[in-house]
Amino acid sequence: MFPWEHLAVGYLCYSLFAHLRGRTPSGPATLALVVGTQFPDLVDKPLTWTFDVLPAGVFAHSLFVAVPLVTLAIAVAWRVDRTEPAIAFAVGYLLHLPGDVFPSIALGNDLTYWFLFWPAMERPGVDISNPIVGPGGGAGILTNTRFYFLNYIGELMSPRGLVFVGVELLMLGTVAWLWLRDGRPGARLLARLLGRRSSRH
Repeated sequence: MFPWEHLAVGYLCYSLFAHLRGRTPSGPATLALVVGTQFPDLVDKPLTWTFDVLPAGVFAHSLFVAVPLVTLAIAVAWRVDRTEPAIAFAVGYLLHLPGDVFPSIALGNDLTYWFLFWPAMERPGVDISNPIVGPGGGAGILTNTRFYFLNYIGELMSPRGLVFVGVELLMLGTVAWLWLRDGRPGARLLARLLGRRSSRH
């Protein structure tokens, strides 16, 4: 999934979860959710594509890393009475992982889930001495992003891909409506944080 897809799925699920508990998403929780939905890629992509230090191209995408990390985050947040942002971060992070499995199913490709169980499971069908597909480790963020984005666009041109685009646009529209209905949580806080930062320069 691409960043906007992870964000949409994360916000949809977290907002519904909050409403089921009689709440609306707060600004801090929403920003924590945004970070959580992107966190595995913010860790793994630079470490692989720019610095070439991850042997399989994954670390934060593994459940062996994700589960202890979100457990620790919630435990620390509980101690300082800030559990809601930690829960939001955990929801975003943990939803990112199956989110990266879903496109392979939706677009009719081979089911790809090995990264969830790395290092217990290796990338299947790839030379273990060079397990990163595409331009690969060290090629840079822009080069790899371009490669995967163009591949993705090609897949979306198929009949099945066009259905996927329709469903995705419907979901993005629904999430935008839901965020507006929730009172645009996080927008004011983000503007305040950015304003504070720009005033320091």
